[in-house]
Amino acid sequence: MKLVKNPCLRLMALRLRHAASSSTAVYCDGGVGTRSDVKHLLTEKPSHNASLRHPNYQLRSLLGSASPGRLSAALSILRGMLSPDSASPPNAATRSIVFTSLTTRSQPLDEESLALLVEIAKMGFFPHDAILFTQFIDKLCRGGATSGAWDFFHAVKDAGGSIEAPVCNALLTGVATIRDFGRMNLLFSEMKSLGVRPSIVTFGILINRLCKSRFLDDALNVLDAMSSPDSGVSPDTVIFNTLIDGLCKAGRLQDGLSLLDRMKSSHACDPDCVTYSSLINAFCKAAELDMAHELLTRMEKERVAVNVVTLNTFVTGMCRHGMIGNALDFFQKKKVEWPEVKGNAVTYITLISAFLHSNNVGKATTLFDEMIKEGVSPDSTTYFTLISGLTKVGKLDDAYSNVLFMRKNGFRVDIKSYNTLISGFCKKKRLDKAFEIHNEMCEAGLTPDIWTYNTLISGFCKKKRLDKAFEIHDEMCKTGLRPDIFTYNSLIDGFCKAGDFSKANKFLNKMVDDGCKPDVVTYRTLVNGFCKAGDPDQAMKIFRSMDVSVVPANTVIYNILIDSYCKNQKVDAAIDLFDEMQKQDILPDAMTYTSIFKGLKDHNMSDKALEFMDKMSSQGCKPNYVTMDVLMDWLTTIGEIERLRLFVQRTTSSDMNSGNPDV
Repeated sequence: MKLVKNPCLRLMALRLRHAASSSTAVYCDGGVGTRSDVKHLLTEKPSHNASLRHPNYQLRSLLGSASPGRLSAALSILRGMLSPDSASPPNAATRSIVFTSLTTRSQPLDEESLALLVEIAKMGFFPHDAILFTQFIDKLCRGGATSGAWDFFHAVKDAGGSIEAPVCNALLTGVATIRDFGRMNLLFSEMKSLGVRPSIVTFGILINRLCKSRFLDDALNVLDAMSSPDSGVSPDTVIFNTLIDGLCKAGRLQDGLSLLDRMKSSHACDPDCVTYSSLINAFCKAAELDMAHELLTRMEKERVAVNVVTLNTFVTGMCRHGMIGNALDFFQKKKVEWPEVKGNAVTYITLISAFLHSNNVGKATTLFDEMIKEGVSPDSTTYFTLISGLTKVGKLDDAYSNVLFMRKNGFRVDIKSYNTLISGFCKKKRLDKAFEIHNEMCEAGLTPDIWTYNTLISGFCKKKRLDKAFEIHDEMCKTGLRPDIFTYNSLIDGFCKAGDFSKANKFLNKMVDDGCKPDVVTYRTLVNGFCKAGDPDQAMKIFRSMDVSVVPANTVIYNILIDSYCKNQKVDAAIDLFDEMQKQDILPDAMTYTSIFKGLKDHNMSDKALEFMDKMSSQGCKPNYVTMDVLMDWLTTIGEIERLRLFVQRTTSSDMNSGNPDV
């Protein structure tokens, strides 16, 4: 590494100069002197070191502290040591103390300290040791101070510091991490101008970041540059693996295959398990399992060692595409052919989950037993998969038995497993069992979360067991959890359906007081509740308050009101709402029109009905079967069969929407 002239310390040499003015200058790590001064400096070394002993000790002490103020104080001392008239100019030991301390410091450097370090570097004070310089730049980049690292690096370069490939690679990694492609290109160009030959690590950093950013053609161009005779380096398996993996993730499978051929034919670079696994995984995901098997055959022919990742890639790929039996056959076959490769928890979880999703509980439990027999220890994830799968297919008691087995055998049952069971029992309306599991969960030392309580509250509200729901709400609040929008909406819905609007209103007020803003579901619940209770006028007041709360209405809320008005013989008010929703750019659906048709039929307003039929067709709104039943029953009775036929022609039965017929 070359020695660096430090012009800012020239005055130190002038103070020490005792030789003739014609003497030749020499450069030392601490500053500038004359040849005749060298002997004097050596004889004065004990006193010079003595003068540095105290400031170096101060620097070591201050930089060893985590306090930001101490860092600023240390840098101020350092800047004072660098002043031209300093009695204690820094030496090699000072450099080591400062940059070793800053590199090993756990706290990141603030912007002010970084700016000061850049200023000091411009004065010629920076690590002269290539390893320490690299470690310092790496430290800055990892701490999120990549711009500061960039400025410090260039301050050192401009001050004449030695720049080598490792420090460039450290900075390149930093700017690549933040995807600053402009600085990546600039740094790569600067390396060439400085005569720093890029290493395989340099090319690897570029290719890796370009692949992750999906700039795959640029990454391939870097490979071409790397492959040229004057690059001085040759791509290795890791480089090719990075490119092949990037191409596969982007769906460019044929380009990935081409690189597989190129790495061996043009570079004598042997593919490994990672190479083939990337390609096999990509072809499995693309449902091209024949090509995946062909690659596996090639892999075995070339004696590339397979591992459990290869096995799991095939098992997962076949299960993903519904070939569960094939996946199991493949697993059983390869257990014999690959005795050194054992299925692991992932293998079994994948198969067990697939069989559970296909409702084959027997096969899933058989595989679980085989897993235990083969010595593959199930973990919490395995049990959660089994419990979740059994719950989804309605085997709640079997799922619960597995929880009991886990607890009995010392496995930790996590909150996800308990919540899955509670949700399953609530959906099956087995609320007492769900609450019993909640109690067991508390006894096991687990604290229910907001999801647990919301599931129970919703379940008890739907069954109109409002006292129990309110009790669970109080328990939740006592644990320190705040009710959220789902909690309040469940309770408001429960009290509305029970006709207890005073309590529904009480929770609405509490919701607002707690800073929980009502949403469209809250308003829909209240509007629907009053409509069901035969009070559309009160429902309309709630509806109009949505404008004040700046909560946009939707088709569902308009449908509830329109249907209520029609049922209460207020078809004109329903039509006004229909016109209003269109002005608000809220499109009516089949349920909207069906309610209107029912109201018009009750008032024998056939001309208006025909007008709405034309409007429905022009808007491209498809009637459902309830709509057609209403119109056919009415229009055939009043002799409007031809108009009905034309309407049916525009919306044929094959185009009908099979939406919810309940209005």
